Amino acid sequence: MENKYFKLDENRFLFTEIDNEGILFDVETYEYLNLNSTFCSIFNHLRNNLGLVEIKEKLMQEYEVSDEVCEAELLESVRTLLDKKLMYEKSDS
Repeated sequence: MENKYFKLDENRFLFTEIDNEGILFDVETYEYLNLNSTFCSIFNHLRNNLGLVEIKEKLMQEYEVSDEVCEAELLESVRTLLDKKLMYEKSDS
């Protein structure tokens, strides 16, 4: 897994965390995105500017899950946020 970094578009959404789950509200599309505990954890790690490899390591410590399942869940969550334009990949420059 390549250690990519992302930037959340903090002006694009409102976020609320309740009991280890979260709700994102897109202020441009007026859509809600419910985050289960795993997705919420991934989201919080992204907010802390961690890269994919670092997030995967933390998730492996937080949850009893195989390497393959962890990576698949992480990449699916990242794709969802990218598709909804709630974050973008940081450039190297």
